[in-house]
Amino acid sequence: MTTIILGGGLAGLSLAHFLKDDSIVLEKEEQTGGLCRSFQLNGVSYDVGPHIMFSRNHVVLDEMVSLVETSRIKRSNKIFHKGRLVKYPFENDLAALEPAERDYCLKEFLSNPYEGYGAGNMLHFFLKTFGEGITKLYLQPYNEKIWKFDPAFMDTQMVERIPKPPKEDIIKSAQGVETEGYVHQLYFHYPKKGGIQCLVDAYRNLASKKAKIVSSVNIRKIGKDKGGWIVETDKGRFSGKTLINCMPLHELFQYIEAPDEIRNTLNELKYNSLYTITVQSKKDNAGDNFALNFADKNVVFHRISKLNFLGKNYCLPKGGSTIIAEITYRPESYLAGFTDEEIKQKVLDDLEALKLVKKTDVTAVELRKFKYAYVIYDLSHRKNAAKVLQYLKGIGIRCCGRFAEFEYLNMDQTIEHSHNLADEFNGVSHGG
Repeated sequence: MTTIILGGGLAGLSLAHFLKDDSIVLEKEEQTGGLCRSFQLNGVSYDVGPHIMFSRNHVVLDEMVSLVETSRIKRSNKIFHKGRLVKYPFENDLAALEPAERDYCLKEFLSNPYEGYGAGNMLHFFLKTFGEGITKLYLQPYNEKIWKFDPAFMDTQMVERIPKPPKEDIIKSAQGVETEGYVHQLYFHYPKKGGIQCLVDAYRNLASKKAKIVSSVNIRKIGKDKGGWIVETDKGRFSGKTLINCMPLHELFQYIEAPDEIRNTLNELKYNSLYTITVQSKKDNAGDNFALNFADKNVVFHRISKLNFLGKNYCLPKGGSTIIAEITYRPESYLAGFTDEEIKQKVLDDLEALKLVKKTDVTAVELRKFKYAYVIYDLSHRKNAAKVLQYLKGIGIRCCGRFAEFEYLNMDQTIEHSHNLADEFNGVSHGG
């Protein structure tokens, strides 16, 4: 029995590997990998924003690490706040703030009038969990910036698993006693060379033992016949007993029939696109840190990542640094209207204004755009996504992957979902 898999990203390739029967993977781009692709600039590999390998699921983490040669690295992420570097997460380094802001955060955490209320949206969750100070100084502006959406109109799916920090830790944080937050991310793995593309390439190599992988293919129409599914493309006709979608839902619906009600619901599903601007320079002032977050709305990017931190193979041969700046935007929003050169210039202007990189030290700049980057969990997300996915399941199309399920999945969760769906198709029972 042949399964047709639409999309050759991490979900599609890992799924093709896990399925016991034959499959055909159809990928629009020449390079498989989706959001886990890597690119090169002057010999340095970089991702669609660095994709680090970590997981609470040790089985999945062990699997990822077994497939590629990795380095185990301790996190060094900071928040750039009014010229100061505050250790990530923000609440674990309150002593780095100016005294008035430090005291504001501590007092509002210890005497929090919102603590006893429910949290119906992301903003309410932040106020209830961290108090007004930490919320107003960092969590609210940073999330407004990265999502380009008011957190009062986002649900709690992204944040509901964040634990409330113990009072003792926040007091220590204000006193300058070092504490760590989000410890499951404290150490991460990353390929020693080649970027995260190495991981999807490993799955592609495994999948290709029994799957046919077709790249640079454009779908024209998807339909059913008595034997299953027919996918018509510019590279011929592909048929299979079953169809699994791993491509963005908004793309899939260009090729299938669906009632207006479902299409209208699909159009309510919101997402952000992404600019990545890779900047190489003779030197920088970002320090020995991996990532810096910026909540300041006057800075165009929300994060920069310094690839030198990942090891010698991510350093320029003749010295210097490689930094990736990330900017989210919604299609048709004001940021989508700038030219590539204007975006590059804004990034270089801000890096210089922040005294991180001088323009005169810049040796190379490369911009890339990715239409589907972040799923936005607005207040109607669960209802709308469930309705669309239920319709697809009803006509025999299953979905797997971040934009196929319209769920904000990290790499480990994507692999976990692939495992689970493959087990279902393979007839593996987990009991329960």
